Amino acid sequence: MPPLDVLISFYTSLTKSLLTLVCARLYKPQEVPPRDLSEQTAIVTGANSGIGLSIAVALAKQGATVCLACRNPDRGAAAVEHVISICGDHCKERVFCKILDVGNLSSVRDFCQSWDPQIDMLVHNAGIAAPPTGTASTTKEGLDVMYTTNFLGSFLMTYLLEPQLSPTARVVFTSSTGSYSATSYFLRGHERKKTSITGLLARTIVRAKTFVGIEESSAAAYGLSKGQQVLFASLLQQRFDSTSLADNTATIGRTAHAFTPGFTSTPIFGKFEYSWRTWFSNPLFAVLKKTEKLIAVDTDEGAKAGAWLATWGDELGRRGEAGGYWERMARRTSFVELMKEKRKSEEWALWERDTGIVWSD
Repeated sequence: MPPLDVLISFYTSLTKSLLTLVCARLYKPQEVPPRDLSEQTAIVTGANSGIGLSIAVALAKQGATVCLACRNPDRGAAAVEHVISICGDHCKERVFCKILDVGNLSSVRDFCQSWDPQIDMLVHNAGIAAPPTGTASTTKEGLDVMYTTNFLGSFLMTYLLEPQLSPTARVVFTSSTGSYSATSYFLRGHERKKTSITGLLARTIVRAKTFVGIEESSAAAYGLSKGQQVLFASLLQQRFDSTSLADNTATIGRTAHAFTPGFTSTPIFGKFEYSWRTWFSNPLFAVLKKTEKLIAVDTDEGAKAGAWLATWGDELGRRGEAGGYWERMARRTSFVELMKEKRKSEEWALWERDTGIVWSD
């Protein structure tokens, strides 16, 4: 059982996050202090729209060389033009697009193999809320598409690019408040056993939904993948810290961070097919879809915490605040603080197995 103060902090953080989903527009806009990022290089995945594009603009404005890592060449090129139109023609030489599909591990390997420059900011933002309509739910490796796209591709990419990370590199993950929904899984894994009665009930419900054309909700898989990002940020920070100590560079150090943008109005909502069935298959999304225009903040506001972590994350590391989960530039207590070390190791081993790598000490 975790200490009482940790439990209280966890549930307090959860409550604050839920309130933010509803009340974000009532809060004072976040103010990110500027920083000169000249001579620094950033990679932002999924930067053709939404949170990723806003982060790319924020970093380019401060002088960084920014690679927009996008799956679609045309959308990537349009995003580059958008960044240049905001930042000015003087940044043409330092804003560019490279093709990357994080849902395809072969694409991840090709991207990393062709990358040479030192990296100061690695922002893992690309992700999906549900598999695209009409596409396979598994990759050619037999892995779940959402798991691969939202997390596993980032895990492999970080491993392959680690040699290129600068001594003060900041690795940032765009997670979600939905990560809290996976708390039970991360604490207990697959320990919970279903009785024959609950198993029969579950099968009956699935068959009934199939009969009336209601698809299974993607919410659980989405929350799990976002939770994996939060856990990875924490475990990656442990690795960075141990490496810094071994190299006598503990006062500098690389940092890893995860953040939630809260309820943000992004293009992701336009990609969902919405009907009356959505209220049964994915009721949470149905509520978000209907209230987006009234409650959600714009992408620039939602992206501010991510841009801040990418910009100032090394300074947070100096203060001993790296490896955490953030919302509105404030650290929250995540389920990671409740986990046993054995469970963390089990998850890490699973990720290594599914990517076919061994991340040496």
